[in-house]
Amino acid sequence: MADTNQVVQTVIRADEKFFIARRSRDEKWEFIGGKVREGESLREASIREIDEETDVDLEGQINNFETGESYQSRDNEKYTLNPVLIEVKEEFEAELSEEHTEYEWIDLKEFYQYDSLGQYKALENLEIVNGDVSLAVARRGLMYLMLERSDENSSSGKWTFPGGKIEDDESKREAVLRELREETQLDGEVVEAGDPYISEGELGYWRVYPFLVSLEDGEPVLDSEHSDFIWAQPPGLKSIDTLGNLKSLEKLGVLDG
Repeated sequence: MADTNQVVQTVIRADEKFFIARRSRDEKWEFIGGKVREGESLREASIREIDEETDVDLEGQINNFETGESYQSRDNEKYTLNPVLIEVKEEFEAELSEEHTEYEWIDLKEFYQYDSLGQYKALENLEIVNGDVSLAVARRGLMYLMLERSDENSSSGKWTFPGGKIEDDESKREAVLRELREETQLDGEVVEAGDPYISEGELGYWRVYPFLVSLEDGEPVLDSEHSDFIWAQPPGLKSIDTLGNLKSLEKLGVLDG
């Protein structure tokens, strides 16, 4: 059977671990995939590609199969990428073909530790990651502002930096200043942007964009989603029960990882 211009992009998950492999030609990490052949379904193509590239036959081991919205390849617009999710019973050992040199089963929060090419879009289109969040690592002098989530919010009692979901019609910087203003009635200026990372909360996975924000004068006036606030220096933040927000401090170079 001849190849088509359709490509299957297979996200394999075992419990909360995800399978990625490093390509031989450029050492980039990717989800297993390849061209769909004429007459093949996406399920058939994904199982065949996994078998060819890992020497593992997953037929009979699949607990769940889902498809996500397709999208154009960033490398070559000739090809349409079709992300699929395959959930298997347990992690497997792979014998890789010449296309890949090594593989890992990773926690999704480790995703940005691996140099990949266009792989995040598959997670987004499969709704494994819920969306993008801007987070304000807000400081005044040497003191940083953290908010306690109220009973009206998910993860109540946890501490977090101001922030929230980025809307479709705004930039990441616009979102972080808007969220800061909505949650605290404070204004500030973006000083620095950190690299994104994936965080897991009560409502699932989110991609987080951290920003260092210098605050103007004034004390926070909290919205209903928060019940208290504190000012603290970075070393003291390590003892606070947060939603994993200390990763933002690491990305901005405020704390060592």
